Parts: sequence; C-alpha cells; structure tokens
Amino acid sequence: MKANPVRRATLDDVAALVGIEDASFPGNRLDRRRFRYLLASAHGALLVDAADEDSLRGYVLLLFRANSTIARLYSIATHPEHLGRGVGAGLVDAAERQARAHGYTCLRLEIRADNAASLALFRGRGYREFGRHAAYYHDGMDALRLQKPLAPRIPASDLTG
Repeated sequence: MKANPVRRATLDDVAALVGIEDASFPGNRLDRRRFRYLLASAHGALLVDAADEDSLRGYVLLLFRANSTIARLYSIATHPEHLGRGVGAGLVDAAERQARAHGYTCLRLEIRADNAASLALFRGRGYREFGRHAAYYHDGMDALRLQKPLAPRIPASDLTG
C-alpha cells in the first residue's frame, strides 16, 4: 500500500469515478460528462484514493468560489467494497488540507439527514450543523448543512521561533 494514497484525479480516472458514483448513490449521481467538466474546467479539486492498484477506492470533490473564504465539499464517496477501512476519513483530511492550502478558512457541505455513518464521520472531525434544506434529495430526504472552520496552516519556520 502506498504511504499517501490520495492524489488529484485525472481524465484517465473518469470511468472509475463513474463506477464509484453508480455503486454509491441511488440518485443525484455525477455522470461521465460532469466528471470530465469538473476535471477540465471547474474551480476546485477532485481527489481520489488510489491505494488499491487495480481501482480507485473513493473520491472527494471540492469546489472553490472566488472572493470567498468558504470552500464547499460537493461530493464524497467510498466504493462499497472499501467501506469501513478509513477511506472516507482520509479523503476528508485531504480535502481539508487542500482547502487550507488554497487559503480557505471554512469548509461546508450538505449531507443526507438519514446518513448516520457519514454524519458520524463529519461530526467526529469537528463539523457542526448550521442549517437544513428540506426535501433536498431526489427522494425527498432533507439535507443537513455542516461546516468546519479550518485553522490556518502555520509555516514550519514560524514554529521554530
């Protein structure tokens, strides 16, 4: 296994990303065209966990908005074959590092109100609820809005005095 399995996605990853999406979500899925657009044109970062040499284990998609200090975690998914192995936690940590590296001071996301596992993951990492969207998902489920302030990265030279 690689020391740091998370890397930026490439166009070569699109088929695997669609596979993760299809295996993870019953509706509101990103398709091949959308992933290609996000990789080529969007203001953000699409990171993948590539620890499995044969396939991707998961991905996280961040969106960045100009003139804002808030980054958005737009989507995160772990392939069902890799659930419970820390993939999601590693992707959240990488997303926070990426947002911080781009100068963002807060990370926000929406999550299904009935997704207990993901809610536990994010709440365990310091995310707090600040709102709700009624009937946000395709099946009428509400979305909880979560956010976490990101502490600024302190350069090593500032730590040594």
